[in-house]
Amino acid sequence: MAKALHLVCAYLFVLVVQQVYSVPTGDGAENLFDVLIKRIETLEVNDAENKRKQSENEIEIYMLKEKMEKMESDFKLREEMLLKKIEKQELLPLDPNARNDIMDQISSQKNGIQKHRSTFRKDRGVPESETAFYATHTVWGNHHLGVNQVIPFELAITNVGNGFNNVTSTFIAPVDGTYVFHATVMGIDTHSSAHMRAHFDVDGTPYSVFWVTAFDQSSQMLIINLTTGQNVSLRNDHSDEGYIGTHHSTFSGFLLYQHSFSNAVVGK
Repeated sequence: MAKALHLVCAYLFVLVVQQVYSVPTGDGAENLFDVLIKRIETLEVNDAENKRKQSENEIEIYMLKEKMEKMESDFKLREEMLLKKIEKQELLPLDPNARNDIMDQISSQKNGIQKHRSTFRKDRGVPESETAFYATHTVWGNHHLGVNQVIPFELAITNVGNGFNNVTSTFIAPVDGTYVFHATVMGIDTHSSAHMRAHFDVDGTPYSVFWVTAFDQSSQMLIINLTTGQNVSLRNDHSDEGYIGTHHSTFSGFLLYQHSFSNAVVGK
C-alpha cells in the first residue's frame, strides 16, 4: 500500500514537472519516472534495514537486562547461603584466611554487579539522578501546632534537583530509589506541654517517631525506598505543641541510589 502511494505521488510529480517546465512526454519523462521509482525503492529498503537494526538493538538491551538481573539474583542467593552458614558456625572450622577469602569474594562479586549496572546505564545514556536538600526554619518560636500538621521548614538552603517544596515543606521523590532523611528539632515550652512528639510522614504513613523536650534537641533518621511522586514530610503528633526555629531545627534528605524496585521500607 505504501509503495503504491509512493508511485502515485511520483507519477503526479512527473506530471507537474512536465506542465511547469514543458517536459515532452517521451523517453525523457519515462526515464525520470524510472529514476524516481528506483529512488523510492532504495529508500524503502533503507527504512526496512533501519527498523531491523533498531529491533535487534532492543532485543539485545532486553537480554542484557535479563542477564544482569540473573547475576544479581544468583549473587544474593549465594550471599544468603554463606551468611546462614556463618550464623550456624559451619565456616568457623575453616582457617581464618580461608574465611577472609570467602568474604572478599562476596565483596568482589557485589562490586562487580554494581559496576556492570552503572556501565549498563551509562551505555544506554541513563544518568543517575542527583537529589539532595537541606531546609531550616528561620522564626524563633512556632507555637500551637495542630495534630498531624506539617512542621514548617520554609528556607531551603540546599535543594539539588528541586525535590523539596519550601512552601509546603514537603519532599516529592523525583525518581524511584532509596532515600535517606534526617531531622533535628529543638523543643519549646508551650506552657501546655513540656515536650512535643513528631514523626516522618510518607503519603500518610508515619515512620521514625521521636520525642522533643523543651529547650533540648532531638534527631531521627529514615532510610526508605520511594517510588516517583511519593511525599515525605515531618509532622507534629499532638495538639498545641511547638518548636524553636532560627536554624535550631532542620530537615534534610538525599537520594542514596536510584533503582526500579517496588516500594518498601528499608529501615525505620
